[in-house]
Amino acid sequence: MHFRIPLNSLNTFACAARVESFQLAAEQLHISPSAVSHQIRNLEQQLGYKLFQRLDKQVRLTEPGRTLYQSINQPLHQLHHAAELALQPAQPVVRISCAPIFATRWLMPRLGDFQSQHPEIELSVQATTQQVTADSQDVDGLIRYGNNRWPQLNQQFLLAEQSVIVCRPALLKRFSQPLDAHQLQHQPLLDIAAHSDRWQCWFARHGIQADRQRCSMSVQNGAQAIEACMLGDLFLLFDREMIQRELAEGSLVVACEVENDSPYGYALLWSKQRPASAAFEKLQTWLATQLAV
Repeated sequence: MHFRIPLNSLNTFACAARVESFQLAAEQLHISPSAVSHQIRNLEQQLGYKLFQRLDKQVRLTEPGRTLYQSINQPLHQLHHAAELALQPAQPVVRISCAPIFATRWLMPRLGDFQSQHPEIELSVQATTQQVTADSQDVDGLIRYGNNRWPQLNQQFLLAEQSVIVCRPALLKRFSQPLDAHQLQHQPLLDIAAHSDRWQCWFARHGIQADRQRCSMSVQNGAQAIEACMLGDLFLLFDREMIQRELAEGSLVVACEVENDSPYGYALLWSKQRPASAAFEKLQTWLATQLAV
């Protein structure tokens, strides 16, 4: 024989079983004692056995009643917990696609401060060099390195590049210090594929039309460039902010100071096609505050 027991009746039974009183159960459930008694009686009729012994001012579980209570108590508790979570507003999520070197060297060390100020916001950072558009539904914004030419997007400029040319200490010892642009044009240079014009632009700003269109080595991202520069006899044009650790440790040294007129830097970008969420605007404000320090 198949029958369905109403979940509401099981919930009423479990409440009465916990407090061993129809009166107290009625108060907790915000229904009348007669409604509790009626639901329990219907449940007993469906099951075919007594769940409670009725005393003068109290009820006690029968053995079958106790067995049923032990069977349903934990599942009911889990169900109530799931219902409470479902009724809570969803935690806002801000999804950012970020240039890897900026994510690891600048953003990640500061995220603890953002989380302490905005514990209600889940910040998801995807460190990638892959092409991702700001109009994608998978992200709320991008942090990208470039020359600030993103007219199709909203943008908040974050950090101007403070260019410096570095190499490993053993390489610099072979030259008079510091090197100049004329010396460097004949040296092995390291480049990042996504920004392969940087050396050419730098030489051009120093009045040198470099014939060399290719560097001695080209890598895919900033982390690879730093590692290659520390291990090989190569010169790297890079952002000083992103190699503070290596400069402080002495694993990289400045080979040539650069005038801080680089058009490159990092910017937060987001779509003009949809409004920014309140959580994303909090991230914008926090970024501006961090950069103002």
